[in-house]
Amino acid sequence: MFGLGKKATPIIGVDIGSSTIKVAQFKREKNALSLVNFGVVPTPEGAIEEGKIVKGDAIGEALGTLLSLHSLVGKRVSASVSGQLVTVRQVTVDEIPRQPLGDIVKWEIEKHISYPIEDAVFDYQVLSRSHADDGGVKANCLVAAAPLEIVNALVGVIRKTKLEPVFIEVEPFAELRLVDYVAYKRPDLDAKTIVMVNIGATITSINVSDQSMIRLTRMIPFGGSRISRAISAAMGVNIERAEELKQETVNVNPDANLEAGSEAERATAAALPVIDDLVLEIRRSLNYYTTRFESDRPLHLILSGGTANLKGIADYIELSTGFTVEINRLLLDVAKYDPSMFAESYLNQMAPMFSVATGLSLREYEEAVAKKRTGRKQAAPVEGGENLLTYRPGSEGL
Repeated sequence: MFGLGKKATPIIGVDIGSSTIKVAQFKREKNALSLVNFGVVPTPEGAIEEGKIVKGDAIGEALGTLLSLHSLVGKRVSASVSGQLVTVRQVTVDEIPRQPLGDIVKWEIEKHISYPIEDAVFDYQVLSRSHADDGGVKANCLVAAAPLEIVNALVGVIRKTKLEPVFIEVEPFAELRLVDYVAYKRPDLDAKTIVMVNIGATITSINVSDQSMIRLTRMIPFGGSRISRAISAAMGVNIERAEELKQETVNVNPDANLEAGSEAERATAAALPVIDDLVLEIRRSLNYYTTRFESDRPLHLILSGGTANLKGIADYIELSTGFTVEINRLLLDVAKYDPSMFAESYLNQMAPMFSVATGLSLREYEEAVAKKRTGRKQAAPVEGGENLLTYRPGSEGL
């Protein structure tokens, strides 16, 4: 299946976050995909700290329970690494005769990471080349790097769960693959520069993609848990109740007519300053992008993560930034599903949480059909080279 022979089972996308663990799987039926299943469980408390797995056994147990509950097929897994220690950026280097380009890129990316390059997994792709005034050649490269410690820990958890880690990649490219996959059905997306804003529990990633290529990626220390803490402090309730209020009553739609003094109005008032901080960081990122990159393609924001379901947040960010905004419900555009198993309303609600897991699960299917799509560019992680911006377990001592 997916070009790997009849015995190969479809990839299971595994997204291990600081708050929840998500899985998703699709299977090929003729020329289309169908949803096998997807599911989520809470990440064990204290199991991940600063993007690092510190309680592998607890995560492995939770992941194993999740897979058995949802009857996913096979053991082949694609997972992602993310967090502030994961770096994705463009660099421009001078090519030197008889010097491997990989070594030159390695020296350059070492300037942008906070740990020794010897302790990193990194890869790069040449985006373009140009001639310098002195007659030399400059290479513009997209580089991804992650601490080997983080990758090893993730692979260890997967293997302890009796699963086979087939791919480990950086999170932005999984989301890009999802957007790129549905863009041929959505000409409106294909004509825009896509800004993927994934609001996690503690970290928000902002990734700008232009013509199926990541141009800018940024991690900011902001997440949905910060909104919950603000509500808890303002209203004098515990964090569990604050989380309920965030999900059930907060409404930041500029046109929302909330009763003065009501629980909803007070919770919303507590949440708004925190959301304004997020909007400010989004605007800063996009200002930086527009000053560095020349493009006449309009910016379009796609919000992912559990906080994307916050009432009115898309309208609020759209009004605050001036750019069009939508909630990432692209899961419904990916595949057919059995309505007796999945209600459309439930898929709509859950889809923003599963953007990464869905993109990971599409890995091999995208590779198998990309060449058949005339006039379509592929997402960066499946374009050009076998290991492009992807770490395949089996090397570096694994």
